[in-house]
Amino acid sequence: MARFENKVAVVTGAGRGIGRELALLFAREGARVVVNDLGGGPSGGGGDVSVAQKVVDEIEGAGGTAVAETSSVASMAGGKAVIECALDHFGAVDILINNAGIIRPKRIDEMSEEDFDIVLAVNLKGYFATVRHAAPHMMKARGGVIVNLSSPSGLGHWSMSNYTAAKEGVTGFSRGVARDLGEFGVRCNVLRPVSTESSMNAVPGIFETIAYAEERLHIPPVSNRYLSDNGTPSGSVHPAVVAAWLCTQEAASLNGREVFVFGGHVALVQEPELVRSQFRAAGWTLDALCAPAVSGALTYDIRNQFVGVA
Repeated sequence: MARFENKVAVVTGAGRGIGRELALLFAREGARVVVNDLGGGPSGGGGDVSVAQKVVDEIEGAGGTAVAETSSVASMAGGKAVIECALDHFGAVDILINNAGIIRPKRIDEMSEEDFDIVLAVNLKGYFATVRHAAPHMMKARGGVIVNLSSPSGLGHWSMSNYTAAKEGVTGFSRGVARDLGEFGVRCNVLRPVSTESSMNAVPGIFETIAYAEERLHIPPVSNRYLSDNGTPSGSVHPAVVAAWLCTQEAASLNGREVFVFGGHVALVQEPELVRSQFRAAGWTLDALCAPAVSGALTYDIRNQFVGVA
C-alpha cells in the first residue's frame, strides 16, 4: 500500500515549484490531492486558472486523483474555499500543506504599506485562513497533519523585512497551532526550505538582496551563518520529500518543530533557548546592566554581528 493511500492532501501554491512536486508526490503515494493555486505572479497580482489544472492533468495522466482549486488564500473566504473543496470532492482533509507565497523585495526605507500588507496577507494570514477552516474537521477526526513552509529568510534577509516578518510569524504561529491541536491528535510542523527552482527567483531584485549582503556588507545573506546544500543541487524535489516525510508515521513524534532542508542537507532546527543568562537577586538597574562584567557576559562573541560596510 502507498504511504498516503486513502488520505486527502491539500497543497496551497501547488502549481509550481515545491508545491507542484508535493502534489505529484502525494498523488504517487496514493493520496487524493487538492491542487490550490491562484496562478498569480511571484510578487502577487494576476491569475491563471490553467496553472493548477495543468498539475491536476499531470496527476490524472499518471493514474492519480486530484482537483484544481484556484482561490487566493490571502482572505478568510479563500482559505475556507480551499478546505471546502477537499470536503466537497473527497469528504475529508487529512493533510494540509501551506506553501503559497509571494515576495516584494524592498529596503525598509523604501517599502510601501502595500508591499508589507500583501506579503503578510499571503505568507502568514493565508496560512491562518486554511488552518482555521481545516482544524475543526481534523479535530473531529482525531487526527491530521499540517506543514507550514517558512524560510531561512525568516532568520534575517536584507531588503526583505516584510517576508522575514511573515515567515518568522509562520514559525510562531505553527508552534501555537501545535499546542492547540496536539490533544486532538493533530500535528503541526514547519519546514524551512531552500530551493533554487522557486518562481520567486524571477522577481526583479531578489538576487541583488543576496549580492548586496555578501559583497557590500560582508555578512551571510540569510541567517547568521552561511548555509550549505552539502554539494547536492537544491531544487524543489528535496523540500517536497521532506515535507511529505513530516506527514508520515515515521515523523509522528514531531509536533511544533522546525526542519531545515537545502539540497542534500536536512536538519532538525534547535528550539529557541535562553543563553548567557545573568541573575541578580535585587533585580536590574541600568547601572547594574552596564557593568562590564554583566554586559560583557551577555554580549560576548555576538557584538557587531551584522554591522557591515555599505
